[in-house]
Amino acid sequence: MKNVLIGTRCYLVGHMQYADGKGWRKTVEKKLKKIGIITFNPYQKPFIKNVEEGEDFRKSLSKEMLAENYSEVQSKMRQIRIYDLNLVDRSDFIVAHIIPSVASWGSAEELVTAVRMKKPTFISIEGGKKMTPLWLLGMFPHKYFYNSVNDILKMIDDIDSGRKEIDSDRWRLLKKELR
Repeated sequence: MKNVLIGTRCYLVGHMQYADGKGWRKTVEKKLKKIGIITFNPYQKPFIKNVEEGEDFRKSLSKEMLAENYSEVQSKMRQIRIYDLNLVDRSDFIVAHIIPSVASWGSAEELVTAVRMKKPTFISIEGGKKMTPLWLLGMFPHKYFYNSVNDILKMIDDIDSGRKEIDSDRWRLLKKELR
C-alpha cells in the first residue's frame, strides 16, 4: 500500500538544553512534510495556547537558574513538560536523535512514555547503533535503533511507499479518512 503514512503525526524527541537540536529536526521535518506526515517539533509547539521553548526562552531560564529563582523555572518547565508529553500522546510514531554522552532528561521521559504506549519509535544514535545506551536496549527492540537520522528517513520512506511492510503491532494507524 502506497502513502500508508500520509496524514500521520510524528513527534521529534531529542536534545535541546545541552546540545543543538535544531539541525536534525529541520532535516526530518522537511523530508516528512514531502510525504504528507505532520511533525511536532518542541521548538515550535502547535497549540492555540502555546508555551515558549525557543533559544531566548532557554537563555532566560539559565539566568533564572543562576539567580536561584527555582520556583519560577519549575513553574515554566512543568508547563513545557505537560505540553511535550501531550505531543507524544498525540503522535502516531516517534523519531528521536540521541547523543549518548549528553544527558537529556526530557528526551528520556518522552521515550519512556512512548515505550509504555507501545508507539513505533525510530531512534538515531550519534556515533552509530553500536553506541546505543544499554538501558535503551532494555526498553526497545534493537531494530528500532539506527546509525543516523538519514537511515531513519529511508526506513520511513520505505514504509510509506510500501517497499517495507509494517512489521510491528506498535502501529495503530487510523484509516486515512479519519486522520
